[in-house]
Amino acid sequence: MIRDHDFLETWDSLIFCVVGDVHPPGRIFSYLKYLPGTGPWRRCGRSFSRIFSDYSMNEFKKMLDYLKRVHPEFVRYDPVIGAEMSSVPIEFIKKHYSCLEGLRELLKRGPRDRLERLTIALIRELCDHGDFHEDDLGITGSILLRIHHERSDIDLIVYGRREFWKAVEIFGELGYLGVGSREQALRDMLRRYPIASSDASKLVDRIRYRGVYRGVRFSIHGVRKSEEISEKYFDKIYRRIGLARAILEVDDASDSCFNPAVYKVHGSAEVDGREYHVEQLMCYDLTFSAMFERGDRIEAYGKLESVVDRVHGKRFYSLLIGSVEAAGKEYVRLI
Repeated sequence: MIRDHDFLETWDSLIFCVVGDVHPPGRIFSYLKYLPGTGPWRRCGRSFSRIFSDYSMNEFKKMLDYLKRVHPEFVRYDPVIGAEMSSVPIEFIKKHYSCLEGLRELLKRGPRDRLERLTIALIRELCDHGDFHEDDLGITGSILLRIHHERSDIDLIVYGRREFWKAVEIFGELGYLGVGSREQALRDMLRRYPIASSDASKLVDRIRYRGVYRGVRFSIHGVRKSEEISEKYFDKIYRRIGLARAILEVDDASDSCFNPAVYKVHGSAEVDGREYHVEQLMCYDLTFSAMFERGDRIEAYGKLESVVDRVHGKRFYSLLIGSVEAAGKEYVRLI
């Protein structure tokens, strides 16, 4: 089973990261992250470069443009999301890297370097303080791919909604959550979003998916357990209305730990003089993962979409953060 945050390697050694739990027939939604080239990521004498300089929608747009030039079969208009998206056809997959199996293999064979030793130590600390089982945890990123170097991060996966929030609680109590250099985090936030310094400062203080362990940065990402995946491809159809600014209040943040981060909200947005009642804030931008809480009031600018829920026979409106159309203009801020 291919799951969110797993990796796929094609026959010509392009390495894609899987996005989400719902995929079109015969294809897997994913984005290109590594490709053969000069870089510090190495395996078996071969080096890789990373296509993203940072994880912004402007960089995502560049990635799509690159794929259209060299592998146009990996980009197509998707009839469910109503936009172009990169996806790997099943027949192009040479190898599937499972986050769950990757951690199992690491624990079984033992560490080969300091970063793997720290990864195992961090996992063991988490398990010592919480009731986690083997199938609750995984590893992703360069450690999963075995191309990491001495300055790489540790990217943890926690399977399950309850398990993710428990892990965040434990890491918080242990004092490991935080961005490391607050000044650098502020600069990154201001470079990516058109917001004031005071707004960026509030967001940095809310980042809960990143931390530092013995001097090494780590991230923690939630992935649904198989029994938590209720949606199928074509269950919901998304269509663009326009770019909009919305004032929203968060009603439920329990699914904000997954990709995309989904917040149930209430509020309104206006497009071309018409007001829309917004019920959902959906963030593919991981910056906003697990960030907001019930009762938070936020202002957001992104792509307003009409969502047809074919299972429940209803329509509602959702604001999307993480679209090519709003690249460089979208933001979320606390008010």
